[in-house]
Amino acid sequence: MAVPTPATPFIVRLADGRALAGAEFTPGGFVCVHSPDDPAAICTIALSTDALLADRPPGHPLHGAAIEHYE
Repeated sequence: MAVPTPATPFIVRLADGRALAGAEFTPGGFVCVHSPDDPAAICTIALSTDALLADRPPGHPLHGAAIEHYE
């Protein structure tokens, strides 16, 4: 059985300049992003950061977003 490691934080920089806090969990490889402006959810979960940003239509808050990792 794999031993969990601490979550790796990152920022999702939205096209409008806002920033959302996110974390990547391993092993398992899922990500969670805090979505404070979304009345339907506290956070967004995805299988990876690539999947988080993939195929977002124009008008969606994540369309054109970029991931910034802490150094």
